[in-house]
Amino acid sequence: MTATRPVVQHLARLALYARALEFSAVPITLGSITLLAHQTAAVRWLLHRIDRHGGALLADPPGLGKTYVALAVAAARSARPLVIAPATLRARWHDAARETGIALDFISTERLSAPAPPHVPPATLVIIDEAHHLRTPSTRRHQRTSALCTHADVLLLSATPIHNHTRDLEHIAALFHLPPAHASATLLRRRLTLRRTLAEIQSAGGSVASHHAIPAIHIRRDFAFTPNDTPVPAAMVALPKLAADTPESHRLVQLGIIHALRSSNAAALERIRRRIAVTLAIEHAACARVQPTAELKRAFQSQHGDVQLAMAALLALPDTGSDPRIIHTARDQRVALEALVPHLMRASDSARAAVLRRLARWTTAPVVAFTQFHATAESFYRQLRHQPGIAWLGGASAHITSGVIPRDELLDRLLSPRYRAWHDGVRLLITTDVLSEGLSLAGVATIVHLDLPWTAARIDQRIGRAARIGAPVAAVSVVTLPAPLPAAMHAAVRSLISTKRERMSVLADAPDEDVAIINVLRRLCEAPVHSGRAERWITLASPLVHTPLIVADVRVEGKRMLVASDARVLRRPTSRDWRVVASGIPIAMRRGDVAELRRRLRASVVERELTVIVSDPRDRRLQLRRGADDALLSGDWRSRGSRALDATDARRMLMHAVRRIASPHLVDAGPTPAQCATPRAEYGRRSNYAVLILAGVTIVPQS
Repeated sequence: MTATRPVVQHLARLALYARALEFSAVPITLGSITLLAHQTAAVRWLLHRIDRHGGALLADPPGLGKTYVALAVAAARSARPLVIAPATLRARWHDAARETGIALDFISTERLSAPAPPHVPPATLVIIDEAHHLRTPSTRRHQRTSALCTHADVLLLSATPIHNHTRDLEHIAALFHLPPAHASATLLRRRLTLRRTLAEIQSAGGSVASHHAIPAIHIRRDFAFTPNDTPVPAAMVALPKLAADTPESHRLVQLGIIHALRSSNAAALERIRRRIAVTLAIEHAACARVQPTAELKRAFQSQHGDVQLAMAALLALPDTGSDPRIIHTARDQRVALEALVPHLMRASDSARAAVLRRLARWTTAPVVAFTQFHATAESFYRQLRHQPGIAWLGGASAHITSGVIPRDELLDRLLSPRYRAWHDGVRLLITTDVLSEGLSLAGVATIVHLDLPWTAARIDQRIGRAARIGAPVAAVSVVTLPAPLPAAMHAAVRSLISTKRERMSVLADAPDEDVAIINVLRRLCEAPVHSGRAERWITLASPLVHTPLIVADVRVEGKRMLVASDARVLRRPTSRDWRVVASGIPIAMRRGDVAELRRRLRASVVERELTVIVSDPRDRRLQLRRGADDALLSGDWRSRGSRALDATDARRMLMHAVRRIASPHLVDAGPTPAQCATPRAEYGRRSNYAVLILAGVTIVPQS
C-alpha cells in the first residue's frame, strides 16, 4: 500500500478538514491571545461556510473558547461585529475585545425584547452568543434580530442550540435568511454546523499542553433521601379549575407548582403564594366587573411573593361578559392552596443542607450549587450562612456572611487562589442559573444540582462553567441532590430529560462516526508522504466488505465532496468505510468504475434538484407549471381529464429516467411535448450540466 499512501493521506485529510479536526495550520494571534489548534481549525472552517452561505453555527461544548473564535472570524473579515448576547455576558465580551484588540458593538437579547425598538448600528457581521435564546420565532427578540441579520453575515454561538425539539434548529436557521428551499434544519446541521466533542479533539491531535487541558467530568451517584410525606402532589391533582381556564392552562398551573416542589419546599411555597395572589386578583376583578389583566394580577403580588391588595376598579377596564362562576371557582382554588401553606412552612430541607455543608467543609476546591429558583437558593443560604465560606448569588445581588458585596468581588473570592488560605474566601457558592451561561468558573471542582431543569441543555451549561480549557483542576465532580419526593416523580423528569438529550444528538454531523474513526484518520495522515501521482480516488478490497469499495474526491457543480461507492449505493464515507480504507488492500480500478461513479453522481444531483421548491415567479419551471394548471382549469371536463393523464404520464416517465440516469431519455434525447408541459422534466434534463473532476479526468457536460 506504499504506492497509494499519498492518495489515502489525501482522502483522510479531506475527511478531517470536513470535520475541522485537522490542526496543521499556523496559529492565529490576536492582541495578547494566541488561539489554540482546535480554535484555529474552527476559524478556517467557519470562514469557508460564511463566505459561501452567509452564516454558520459553532456548537462546540462549553469551555472550548467560542468567544475568541468568533472574534478571530471578525478579524479575518476586517469587520466591526455586532454582538447579540444575554446582558450577563456584556462584561465578558468587552474584556475579550480588549484582549484581542477588536472593536465591537454590543446589544443584549433582553434589550431586543423591550417594547421600544432599540437603535442598533448597521453591521456586516452579526455574532449571536447563546443563540438558543432565539429559538422561538414568535418573540419580539427573534423578529428584531432577524431584521438585523437581513443584510449581514451571521455567526451563531451556542453549545446547546436544541432545547426541546429539532424545530429549534429550523428557527435558528431562519436568521441566516437562506433561500426557502434550503432553509432547513438538515442544511444547518450537515453543512453549516461545527460540533466537535472533547474526545474527538483530543483523539485528532488537538490536545495542547497540559496547562491547557480540560478537566475530566465525573458523574457521582445521586444521594438517596427518605421521601417526605407531603400532600402537595395529591392536592395538585385535585386542584379546582377556574371557570375561565382551559385544560391546558390549568395543567400548566399544576405542573408549575410540582416543578417548584422538586426544587425545594421554599420554591413551592413561593409559587403557591403567587398563585393565591392571582386568584385574589381574579375575585376582586369579578366583584368590580373589570377585566383580570396581567397588570392587575401583578398588582396583587409584592416583591417577595406576599399578597397585597389593590384597587381593581382603578387598574383595569370594565368587563361585562365575564362568567358569573369565576368568583366561586377562584375562591375554591385559593382555599385549596392556602391549606398547603402551613405544611410547607413547617417543612425544611435540612438533610440536603447538611450534605452541602459537608461538601464545602471537606473539599479542597470551590463548590458551586445550581438551582432554577431564587427561593431555593435563598432558603439554602439561610440554613448555611452561619458557616464560614458560604455565599449566595442571585440575579440582582451577592451575599456573604458579612453582608452584600459586588458580584465581581464574590467571583474573585471564589476562584482566585490568593483567597484560598484566608478566612474571607468562598468555598461554597449557591446560585441560580444566572451563572449557567457564558461565564467561566474555571477552578471549581464540584458542581451540585439542587434541582434538574426541564432540558438537558441547561444541565450541560451548568457543568460547562467549570469544565473549561486551562482549569486548574484535574476533574470536575457532578453531584445531584434530589428533593425528598417519591421516586416516580424523579423518574418521570429524568425520562423527559433523556428524550430531549436524544433530540440534541442530531447535531452530530455524522452520528455513525466515533472517536475510533478519528484515530484511524490520524494514523493515515501521520505516515511519511511520498511523491506520487495526483489521483483522488482509491479502490479497495477488504474482508469487511463483499464488493470492492471506491473512495473518491470529486467536484460537483463547483462543490468539493468526498464520496464512497460500492455495489449498492453512493454515499458519504462512514466509519465502516474508513475502517475498510485502514485495513483494505488497494486494487486496480475496474473498467467502467468512472462511468458508474458519474452515473450515480448525476442521479444524486437530479434527485436532489427534483425536490427543490420553486418560488421565483420568473423561474421557467414555475411558469410552465402555472401554464399547465391554467390549461387544465380553462378546458372543459373532458379535456381536463385527458390533460391530467398526460401530466401523470410525464411524471412517471421522469421517475423512470431518474432511475436509469444514463439512458438516452435523460442524457441525449430532447424534451418531448409532454416533458415540456412538466417543468420537473425540463429541470431534470438540465441537471446533466455538471463538471466533475474524478481520477484526474475532467468530465465535460453532455452535448
